[in-house]
Parts: sequence; C-alpha cells; structure tokens
Amino acid sequence: MGGCCFSTPLENEQPNDGFCDWPFTEFLLSDLNTATKNFSSEEIISEKAQDSSNVVYKGLLSENLGFVAVKRFKNSDWPDHEEFAEDAKSLGEIKHKRLVNLFGYCCDEDERLLVSDFMPNDTLAHRLFHRMSMEWSMRLRVAFHIAETLEYCNSEGFVSYSNLSAHSVLFDKDGDACLSSFGLIKAIRYDRSQRAREKVNTKSVTYRFGTILVNLLTGRQTPPSHVPEMINGKHVTELMDPSLKGKYSKEEAATVLKLAAECL
Repeated sequence: MGGCCFSTPLENEQPNDGFCDWPFTEFLLSDLNTATKNFSSEEIISEKAQDSSNVVYKGLLSENLGFVAVKRFKNSDWPDHEEFAEDAKSLGEIKHKRLVNLFGYCCDEDERLLVSDFMPNDTLAHRLFHRMSMEWSMRLRVAFHIAETLEYCNSEGFVSYSNLSAHSVLFDKDGDACLSSFGLIKAIRYDRSQRAREKVNTKSVTYRFGTILVNLLTGRQTPPSHVPEMINGKHVTELMDPSLKGKYSKEEAATVLKLAAECL
C-alpha cells in the first residue's frame, strides 16, 4: 500500500520528542523494517514473545525522532486492510497523559502494524513479579493512573481493553505509569462485533482491573481466573507483598482489597 512516512525533521529537534507535534501517520513498511532491523528477534521487547502471535519490537526511526515501539499483529485479525486502517485512525484520535501515545500505523500486504511511543522503564509485571522495589505510595499511584485512564477510554467510547493485565502497564522516562494503547485496537474490533449483537459491556475490563489491584497488593502473578479464590476469606495482611516489609497503610490496603473484590 502507498502512504506517507515521515518528512525530514528539523535540525533542532531533540531525541525522543520528535513526534510531539506530528499528525497521525501511515508509515512505510520499508522504514519500519529498517527501524526494527528487519524485525530482528533481538529487538523484541514484549514479554513471553515466543508464546504470542502479536509481538512488540523496539525501533529507531532516526536519531532525531528517537525510539518507538512497533506492534506486529496477525493479519488474520484484520483481513481487510482498510478496516485496520480505520480502527488505527480511530485509536489515534484519543489522547491522555497516561495513555501511551500512538504515532501511526502500517498496512502493507500481510502486515498490520501499530507504532507508539517507546516506554523505557519496564512493565508493571516486570517490576512486581521480579521483585523489583516498589513502594506502597507508588503502587497506589499506579492504581489511580490505571483507573483514570480506563475511565477516560470509556468516556471516549472505548469500553473494552484486550487482555488488560500488569503487562499492559508501562513506565515512561519519568517513571510514571501509563496504559499501553495497543490493547485498545482489538477492543475496537471486538466492540464492533458485539454491538451488532447488542452485547457490549465493561465486565471484563472491570474484572481485569481487579486482578491488577490484587497484583499490586501481593506482588504475585496469579492467573486471572484464580484471583477470587486466592483472596476469598483472607485478611489483607495475609496477602501483602513481603517485599514491602510492612511499610504500607493497613487501612489503605484494606480499601484496595475491598475494591478489588467488588471488581471480581
């Protein structure tokens, strides 16, 4: 397919800020091939990539534009390239300070790709499940930021989020939590099919948010379906992440647990 990529950036543009004023873009596959070193396995940044059909790569478009994240979808999810382009453009219209900025897309023969800002400071899953230090106050901020972003997405008509989890929460260069925008595009497709049957609801997103709250409390990776059983009848102090070493508010933790239970 044809489409513009990016023009020559201004000489005074700074790395990683090159896209701040750029319009949503249809990228050329050749440029994304170059950026990701022909989609080299060494550039894969998504966790458990070997088990996923939709892989995320780190890419460098130019020194001035800085790094990006490139998500590669199975074309079978969008056999119609025009539908993918339409969905990508819809997603590109929503902007929130805690939603990872989407820069553009690429549809070229069998390729379906999204390009977003690159988040350099790991995922929530990596921080929690690999026992990296995360203070209680930071965990509360993460929970608030996720809730705030999901509420915004819902207000903009994005009522679903595909496989929302701790892996979907990324940390920007300032260490603030942001929600990946990639999970929303499959939600568009899902919502479209569900609307046709008048079955759209937010239950799955609410449930998944509850599991993230439990992740923040426990620091443990638990299959979503097992979370209700894990917390059932437990006092919050029995569930808390030992890496916190007791440095948390029991009242706040109990409130988070209650909210999680209401979501599940």
